[in-house]
Amino acid sequence: MAATLQKNPDHDGVMLILEHYCAYQERCSRDVQVKLRNLNIPPAFHEKIIRSLKENNFLDDERFTRFFVRGKFRINRWGRIKIRFELSARGIPATLINKAIAEEITEDDYMNAIRTLILKKKREIKAEKKLNIRDKIINFVIGKGYESDRVLEILNELKI
Repeated sequence: MAATLQKNPDHDGVMLILEHYCAYQERCSRDVQVKLRNLNIPPAFHEKIIRSLKENNFLDDERFTRFFVRGKFRINRWGRIKIRFELSARGIPATLINKAIAEEITEDDYMNAIRTLILKKKREIKAEKKLNIRDKIINFVIGKGYESDRVLEILNELKI
């Protein structure tokens, strides 16, 4: 069956589709596996195709993880908890996740992001009881994936 795919002219077409898929945006191995299933490629060929994409530098889970961490933190303002969860759901090993988070998110940037989110949410909330405002801010920032102890630390620092 593997010989059939290698000799089949569709193999080049599939590789071209996947190379474009990976070149357009960083992908992880799981994304490519899903794409292969959607293209109705037999599972027996998945590993060989993924290996070929990695060898030709179209697919790199470490590079994907670094881009994902950087983008979700800087653009979407996600916290470490949410980033870890999403990457784990994509089958990225914890060692890669921890390395990327440590290298891509400085502690100062992280605390400043929490501070920015708190102040932004405080401006958006209509003046109500102080406790209610605080609860809404906490729920919002924790929902973005930040640790509750860090959020409370910044709230106390800002006297909110």
